[in-house]
Amino acid sequence: MSKVETKHNKMLNATQGLKNIMGRHFLAIEQAYRDGKPTAWATSGSPVEMLYAMDVQPMLPENSATVSAAQKLSQNFIEIAEEQGYSYDLCSYFKTNVGAVSSNAGMTEGGTRKPRFMLSTDVICDTHVNWFQVQAEKMNVPHFTIDVPHVVSNTNNRQLQYFKKYISEQLYEFIDFMQEVTGHEYNEEKAREVTENSWNLSMVWQDIYKLRKEVPCPISTRDTFGGLFPLFTMPGLKEPIKLYKRMYREAKQRVDSGIGALQNEEFRLMFEGIPFWYHLKFFSKLEQWNSIIVYEPYTYAFSKYMNPNVTKEMVFSKPIEAMSELMMSFWYVYDLETRIKKFAETVEEWKIDGVLLHENLSCRPNSCGLYDLKKHLMDDFDIPCLVITADMNDPRKLNEIQVTNQIESFIEILRKRKKK
Repeated sequence: MSKVETKHNKMLNATQGLKNIMGRHFLAIEQAYRDGKPTAWATSGSPVEMLYAMDVQPMLPENSATVSAAQKLSQNFIEIAEEQGYSYDLCSYFKTNVGAVSSNAGMTEGGTRKPRFMLSTDVICDTHVNWFQVQAEKMNVPHFTIDVPHVVSNTNNRQLQYFKKYISEQLYEFIDFMQEVTGHEYNEEKAREVTENSWNLSMVWQDIYKLRKEVPCPISTRDTFGGLFPLFTMPGLKEPIKLYKRMYREAKQRVDSGIGALQNEEFRLMFEGIPFWYHLKFFSKLEQWNSIIVYEPYTYAFSKYMNPNVTKEMVFSKPIEAMSELMMSFWYVYDLETRIKKFAETVEEWKIDGVLLHENLSCRPNSCGLYDLKKHLMDDFDIPCLVITADMNDPRKLNEIQVTNQIESFIEILRKRKKK
């Protein structure tokens, strides 16, 4: 039996390159401080590409919070924030960041250095804006926020066009803001290069996801949960594109050889929500039931360029207008009706047997409407669903025994369905 076929070597060899990518990102931050280069905090869903285009080094506190969780440090930082008066129910990313900054934690522990300015947007969650408002005031740095209207089922075309213009105007204002704060001039050639790299990075990620449609699935969550890092922090750079292409080639070789990430694939699952960054090994437990997660809306959503109205030509010729449309079509701003439709389509296309829905106790956008989503998927499309309760960054909120028992019972239901 070859190495890639063994049960304990499911991760793609290429994925190991993520360590180097992360190392380069942290080194780039340190280099920016040594050289006096402007830096900026940014939230997920914000146009990080615009920072690279203006030669500003991005830092993403959300990503840093996951680093804290992986190092088993997030609970301590969260409790430090709660001692300062922040509620038990608030976003655990936010509280991890508050505790890490208060503790002067290093970057390898999930700390984030003081930036030249901060960029936030409510494209995913209004907590992002409030979070950066709090930290910007504490650190005495400028803060720019982009307000993104949510497109709901009854939004008409006139409103939609107004929303696009509204966001575009804010993005142009953001360019003016960066020029004033950094002293850098907007460089159209650099912007086109960054945009092209961002597009190419996302297209390869989408190609990787298409391979997960194959039975057996060649890629596991060990590749996608970690592989998400460059889409967050480094869209617009060339190096991550090379890594993704290596991941794709290796996964394609598995497909051509009929090799799956799981040796005996019996059940194909979707996992909706942010994973438990402090206990990613939990997802390996699915192996004992011959089950594998083949799709996570969370890790797919950040490939960004999924709106059919946003073409490659539009991205290159009108990047601001393209970005404004993309910010309105992000997976986590879909209304319930659209989410139900997308889920049903995905379940069919990726040949999914059941859906795990993570009720994330400190993340409202991930949890809002979850039980309605479950009801409609089960009643209208006969898709088995299970809601599990935990938290993305706070290990106190995961009852591992309870969740394991729930999943075991759920797998048994799927097994009985297959026997019919």
